[in-house]
Amino acid sequence: MVYSAAELLKLQANIKRDPDGYRDEFLLQYRHYQACLQIFQLKPSQDSKEFAEFITFIAQVSKCYPTTTANFAPELITLLEGQQQFLDAALRRAMVQALILLRNRNQLDPAVLLPVLFKLFRVNDKQLRELLFRHIISDLKAANQKGRSERLNKTVQSFLYSVLSDDNELAAKKSLAVLSELWRRNIWRDARTVNCIASAVFHKSPAVMAAALKFFLGQDAAAAAAAADDSDDDDGDDGDDNASGKQVLVQPT
Repeated sequence: MVYSAAELLKLQANIKRDPDGYRDEFLLQYRHYQACLQIFQLKPSQDSKEFAEFITFIAQVSKCYPTTTANFAPELITLLEGQQQFLDAALRRAMVQALILLRNRNQLDPAVLLPVLFKLFRVNDKQLRELLFRHIISDLKAANQKGRSERLNKTVQSFLYSVLSDDNELAAKKSLAVLSELWRRNIWRDARTVNCIASAVFHKSPAVMAAALKFFLGQDAAAAAAAADDSDDDDGDDGDDNASGKQVLVQPT
């Protein structure tokens, strides 16, 4: 029996109260999720409302059945990476929100999730890009709050070099906005961050190049805000000057 959205919400609440008592009902709905997944692996463009509802449901209760749902996050990541341009926008956002929920509950390593999210900046979906931007900043801030997370920082910064050389202007511009915002908030203040931003000065897109130059001219806050808004106009008021060309030196990593 396939549950409606309202029935899934009721089952979700019951599972959280009594996981063992509702295991059989969960397994039945989990099999429906797996059937939907197999269909979408073959036909990613078909109607997706039911699949999105199952994804949200599984994400909400996955902590109650960690062994059974061990492949849930990898399955979503594989589908996003392979079919991101073909998926319905609402389904794509439901998948990303599910992965973010798992990350917020420490069920997913940020070093695994963050590169996937940066790749999704290529998708022409402003609402999705805003969601990605907010989570990336929030996650990296939390990871470095009690002390620098060097392993995670190095992993993400190394990946960002490739993103900033991406021919896709949207991906490069949003990634540059992330770097500028992390610098502005004193989350990333090291030579690797500066080197990443410096690499964008040579991007073939004038918009990306201008945003990188603004960072070194002390206009990084304005550049980050403009990129975060997906604006095509890179002329903005100067932001607070926390990083000027005289203050920042590009050093070898």
